[in-house]
Amino acid sequence: MVNLVFDYDGTLHDCMKIYAPAFRRMYDHMVSQGWAEDRTFTDRDISRWLGFPAKEMWEGFAPHLAPEKQAVCSRMIGEHMLAQIAQGHARLYPGIPEVLFQLKESGFRLIFLSNCKHAYMQAHREHFQLDRFFSGFYCGEDHGWKRKVEIFLTIKQHFHGDFVIIGDRLQDMEIAQQHNLPAIGCGYGYGTPEELSKANYIARSPNELVEFAKIVCSK
Repeated sequence: MVNLVFDYDGTLHDCMKIYAPAFRRMYDHMVSQGWAEDRTFTDRDISRWLGFPAKEMWEGFAPHLAPEKQAVCSRMIGEHMLAQIAQGHARLYPGIPEVLFQLKESGFRLIFLSNCKHAYMQAHREHFQLDRFFSGFYCGEDHGWKRKVEIFLTIKQHFHGDFVIIGDRLQDMEIAQQHNLPAIGCGYGYGTPEELSKANYIARSPNELVEFAKIVCSK
């Protein structure tokens, strides 16, 4: 059996719908506490931090901020995003449920792999009924915030067969490169062309994922 290992935010979930407002609210708090200078962030500015584990995000975004303050801000983002999911503001990319259904019906095994927190993963599992598609769920927090390329070793122990990596960021492509696996880059997500340069195929819309998955597995 062929296992399709899916990233989530930027690949299946249009995360900016809930991440951008959560980020801006958090930054307003930083400013109010005197932890940062007032500034305006475009969606593009904010999207560059999507897909990173929290520790790496803070090392890049505000390395001067004390760890306990980073933890406060990170918790604020997480709580606001969970609230937005509960309120129905989260959105999968158009056509994603149908794409996942087609892939599963075609005989692929689908596996979820994200750098997210456990509560975030669980909220999405319940809200979008993701268990009807995925056979395994793996998130960064459940694995000590190891990098995806390391968590993949655990996935290999749990599932037999071939693997294809599907995602929109460099962390996803690193799995494919280090384990010599085919990769489908999601060009409609938040990664740059450079991040996806080593992908075997670039999907410009979610609907192309089915076609490319079948092509990769026919070779």
